[in-house]
Amino acid sequence: MEVTVKNRIVEELKQIAGADHVSTAQADLYFYSQDMTENEPSWPDIVVMPDSVEEIQEVLRLANRERIAVTPYTAGGNVGGLTIPLKGGIMLDMRRMNRVVEFNEEDRYIVVEPGFNFGDLRRFLDKQAPHLWYGFPSCPPSSSVMSNALLDGFGYNRNQLGTNHEGATGLEVVLPTGELVKIGSCSVSPFWFSRAPLPDLAGLFFSWQGATGVVTKIGVQLWPRHALRLQQSLVTTGIYPTAKLVRRLGRTRTCEICGFTSYDIIQSKINDSSLDQTEARMSAEAGPQVIGLMDGRLRGTYDRPPGADKFGVNLRLEADTEDEMKAKVAFMKQVIKEELEGTDYIEHPVCPADLSDYPMRAGLGIYVGAQTWIGSLGPTSQWEKALEIILPTFDKYRLMRIVACTCFKNAHYGYVRPIIGYNKGDPDEFERVKKCVREFLIAVLDTGFVPYKAPYWAVEEMMRRGDPGWVNLLRRVKKMLDPNNIMNPQRYGDTGD
Repeated sequence: MEVTVKNRIVEELKQIAGADHVSTAQADLYFYSQDMTENEPSWPDIVVMPDSVEEIQEVLRLANRERIAVTPYTAGGNVGGLTIPLKGGIMLDMRRMNRVVEFNEEDRYIVVEPGFNFGDLRRFLDKQAPHLWYGFPSCPPSSSVMSNALLDGFGYNRNQLGTNHEGATGLEVVLPTGELVKIGSCSVSPFWFSRAPLPDLAGLFFSWQGATGVVTKIGVQLWPRHALRLQQSLVTTGIYPTAKLVRRLGRTRTCEICGFTSYDIIQSKINDSSLDQTEARMSAEAGPQVIGLMDGRLRGTYDRPPGADKFGVNLRLEADTEDEMKAKVAFMKQVIKEELEGTDYIEHPVCPADLSDYPMRAGLGIYVGAQTWIGSLGPTSQWEKALEIILPTFDKYRLMRIVACTCFKNAHYGYVRPIIGYNKGDPDEFERVKKCVREFLIAVLDTGFVPYKAPYWAVEEMMRRGDPGWVNLLRRVKKMLDPNNIMNPQRYGDTGD
């Protein structure tokens, strides 16, 4: 941005948001230039932190007039480089907007602003409505409730509810040209109860990665917090019996969580000679739990010893009465026996499942300084094909196998998520990670899965492969809503203007 233009824009932004909430300091800009992934850094020109819808409207009117790129931002904890400002411009940090707009206990929804995070929500529910719960994900408490839903994030009850996108009841959005619109029942009713039965325009903003507007309010459904929670952990051998077991249980209404994870990372911790016996025992008893992911001794580079493909299966059950829970446990055990009989597996004791770890107190990936993945949603029937490609790819690039699969909506669909933890300070490891994650993209697309929270280069590949009518419609929608292409450029529908 040309210096005199930048100075003028900065002064206008100070008039909008206040001088204390606008910065061009190098230390501040650096913070927003990158994330924990391998995606290349790119610096914003200006950071502004608005505190109201009206201020956001004024910022977007200014940016649209001057044709300056705008990148919406809340906590920056995404995986996929989604808030790296690829064309510089204004970083719109909305963390100051962290209020509860409405809480409807009777109809079980809450309306919040962009900066309201999972830590805020957990404290609010524990105090105001301990009988209600949300689809809390395994992410840091600082993560935005709104951003998680807008980007198809998901929580612990994903096998029953699907993604948190599916539980959103309505939106308030500032368009790139500054207009304010409401979407869902709140557009014609005083209640934010649902997006139905109106034409669902929310799809213009979900999963677009901020390329079509700035969402300033979101309504989300709340759910009963069940009295009883149990967890069953297994260690299984072989891709096919493991996937078949999890699919079968996922298709029932037995489990809130029904998934499996590659076992190498946990086994690595168990075999770590630097651990004392207590730590090793805890790792062994954790089964499929990702306790190993939080251990600072683990690194990305890993030469896997020969051996069978082992997995940790995680089954979480919830119920309101003892009789209901006993019936669920009995059914689950019967299915496990039928599906795994004759295979090599270990069944850990059923144990209580605590809710104290939702949301997580730390973020995945910080144990090695960086993390990346290709998370993808698709048909659970294709898990086996995808894993047969993904697991050897880890080995090819000498990276530890960390891949998770889980059911959504009673296994109507599910995810495959290969994850890489690595050290950004190791140039050789960094280059291997960049090559590996691009092979993961091809693997999931070739087996019928679709990436979520996709980095720009994955979006480009999907638009290259996608149905021409779909690609054309994306571009028409983007052009209609964002005529000057200012909103988070180079994402879905980008016209290259």
